[in-house]
Amino acid sequence: MIELQAVSKAFGQTLAVDGISLTVAAGELCVLVGTSGCGKSTTLRMVNRLCEHSAGEIRIDGQPIDRLDPQALRRRIGYAIQNTGLFPHWTVARNIGVVPRLLGWPAARIRERVEALLTLLELPVAEFADKYPSQLSGGQAQRVGVARALAGDPDILLMDEPFGALDPITRDSLQNELLRIQAQVRKTILFVTHDMDEALKLADRIVVMDKGRIVQQDTPAALLANPCNAFVEHLVGGQERGLKRAGLVPVASVMQPLASPGAVIEGGVIRANDSVRQAISLMLWQRCDSLPVVNEQGVQVGVLHLGHLLNGAPS
Repeated sequence: MIELQAVSKAFGQTLAVDGISLTVAAGELCVLVGTSGCGKSTTLRMVNRLCEHSAGEIRIDGQPIDRLDPQALRRRIGYAIQNTGLFPHWTVARNIGVVPRLLGWPAARIRERVEALLTLLELPVAEFADKYPSQLSGGQAQRVGVARALAGDPDILLMDEPFGALDPITRDSLQNELLRIQAQVRKTILFVTHDMDEALKLADRIVVMDKGRIVQQDTPAALLANPCNAFVEHLVGGQERGLKRAGLVPVASVMQPLASPGAVIEGGVIRANDSVRQAISLMLWQRCDSLPVVNEQGVQVGVLHLGHLLNGAPS
């Protein structure tokens, strides 16, 4: 869906992006990660021609982007940024409907799309459609920004540090929201962040950049297991790589299941869809070496033993 071949971008004598090649498959959530100034945001902006590349070729669905009208290109690509970019004098509904209006959709279709997206992002239509950006919390405004990016039903979504300015609780909530939405709509997403924990949580594939170049790209688990150099190893957590890798493993995949469902248990439990990292943290907090595992209804479905984790449980 997105292809970059030997792409570079120079600002005067400074080479911000240096000959990178990258392919993002249809339906993939690919995260660009690296320190500030590594070229990740410039790479993102070159895809929708907000920043023109200096060399190489970029293709969208097989078409070279320099042969496409920039405005038409941007209308077929969703774009979400950190400060949302909402028009302050427009209502939420009008902000979300801006791209469909530019695409010439009829009013009834726009209204239906706006209401569907507000529902998808868990913003009740009656409560939020007529509000203005100044009346929204940071998390609500960011949700509206994501809704606007999805409004024209684009195949591609570009996201540049969209949750970077939010508090940790709101940020975690919106990360979960993005994963939930992606499971339903399966867009091709190119996502920029400097936060490796965010990259590990969201990505199908992580692309590590440094000094304008791609250093390594792989799945989160493979990147944690085999960083190619000291820079990548430090970026993915150094001596905490084991815990970060445990954060990718669901308890359900390593627990010892019960022969038949048990009773409802409250307190001192871990859920089957929690991560092994959360389970280890809870064991340390409670000073125990095993935890009952429960499903969403609180019914025990298994047991997780620390010894089993340390003696070769899958990871």
